[in-house]
Amino acid sequence: MTTPAPEKSARRRRPSRKQDTSSRPVLRLGLAGWIVSWLVPTAVMGGLLLALGFLPGLNDEGFLAPLIPLIAAAAVVVGIPGTLLVSWLYRHQLRPTVHILGYVLVGLLYGPVVLVVGAGGLIPMLIPLIGFPAGILLGIGRWMAQPLARVENPDEAPEHLATPETKDPEHA
Repeated sequence: MTTPAPEKSARRRRPSRKQDTSSRPVLRLGLAGWIVSWLVPTAVMGGLLLALGFLPGLNDEGFLAPLIPLIAAAAVVVGIPGTLLVSWLYRHQLRPTVHILGYVLVGLLYGPVVLVVGAGGLIPMLIPLIGFPAGILLGIGRWMAQPLARVENPDEAPEHLATPETKDPEHA
């Protein structure tokens, strides 16, 4: 005698998921917003280092002067591609906190650029001196640029591309 094969009950089956075919909203920053979120914090960081260089006793050994070109190099090599990559990766994420934390991470990556000068002596100790303030400033810059960001919904046609039928469906 053979036993019949067990059958799965209906309650165990999961309903099939349909793929979401509608397009998701996109957060766009624009050129002015990107300049506010990247260039302004980088310029503030360079200005702070320049101002600290004028304080007597702080820059006797020439400690701060070489950091200004390093900040500029980090801003160009790490900052530009990093902030653009964060903006692109999180374009569907509408929460500003995610973007701000991404910019903070890019700012923290400014620090290891000092290793280009050399890994010996006190140079590796400069990583947090550059990275932490740059991360904080880039995060603040992205937070300041939040009013310049706009949310675009791809399902809705822009006003200048809308046909007369889509503008007023009653008269179609």
